[in-house]
Amino acid sequence: WPVVGDIDKYKGTYIQGWDELRKQRHARLVEEKIIPPEWECSHRDEFVPPWNSDNVINREWEDSRMATYAAQITIMDRGIGRIIDTLHETKMYDNTVIFFLSDNGGCAEHLKENGEEGHWPEFYGGKTRDGIEIQVGNRDDLEPGGEETFMSYDISWANASNTPFRLFKSWVHEGGISTPLIVHWPAAMSRDSDSGNQEENTSMICHSPWIIMDIVATCCELADVPIPSHLEGESFLPLLLGDTTLIRKRPIFWEHQGNRAVRDGKWKLVYRRCEERATNKSEDGVGNNTLGWELYNMENDRTEMYDLSNQHKDVVARLAHMWDEWAERCLVKPWPLRPIPVGEKDWSNLPWMW
Repeated sequence: WPVVGDIDKYKGTYIQGWDELRKQRHARLVEEKIIPPEWECSHRDEFVPPWNSDNVINREWEDSRMATYAAQITIMDRGIGRIIDTLHETKMYDNTVIFFLSDNGGCAEHLKENGEEGHWPEFYGGKTRDGIEIQVGNRDDLEPGGEETFMSYDISWANASNTPFRLFKSWVHEGGISTPLIVHWPAAMSRDSDSGNQEENTSMICHSPWIIMDIVATCCELADVPIPSHLEGESFLPLLLGDTTLIRKRPIFWEHQGNRAVRDGKWKLVYRRCEERATNKSEDGVGNNTLGWELYNMENDRTEMYDLSNQHKDVVARLAHMWDEWAERCLVKPWPLRPIPVGEKDWSNLPWMW
């Protein structure tokens, strides 16, 4: 947020709602072989209402919010296109390595509609370039998209954006940390790079986990610069050059506001800090209503639907110990950083109530 853009091109595109959109997106991911079919689509988030006339009253306004988000992506695409055009014009396109990655998960922040002090307006208000007062908040009496509005697309559309994964930015389930990465380098990654025929580039999808610091290590190797000894990143340059067997050697750790996880090979151990849950549980309760450490086999269940912690307690203990050692070495502080006053909530964990 804020979501701002020309929504005319996309208005009406999302009127079918977030439930249908999630089904369509998951089906397309499987059909295009971007994900394997055994990765089931996660259930609608427990705080997201079903898309029907009883639960979603102003569906045209909701459609406009997601249309505005799509319009923003189009603006970004145009900017990327200008960069690509310039690379072609300067004849640097073939030997330029392009890393394109998304942000880490959809944003569930709500922004209170009433605009009261303490609910963000005092931080994000002000005036537009034309001197018009900016209205902060997800107010359904205002059309989204204009500079004079400051809205989010909220938890429901964030849940759709994160298809097929669970949860959102701030959490360390896949919906909060999964970052699709595209790497493009025609001069080295084409099928016939040695012969100079760069018409047909190799397309490969790699599901093995890497982390942002690995891009640093990869760029060092690309530039023939020694990888700093203190950098814990690992270069995936051999993967770009065709070594499909390459995997990251060391485990990956996360911690954010008390949410924590470790990924080691096929196993992911993840903990969701949560002080309160929704009363409307998912259709079958799978994967959405447990607290404490959860264990998933990421090779066949990357959408984190089937918690295996009870079946593999030895793996849970081993990975939890690894996480504790990492947290101590990296000086991870217990959450919350300061005691929460009596009667107050830990609002960092409840973005849909902001």
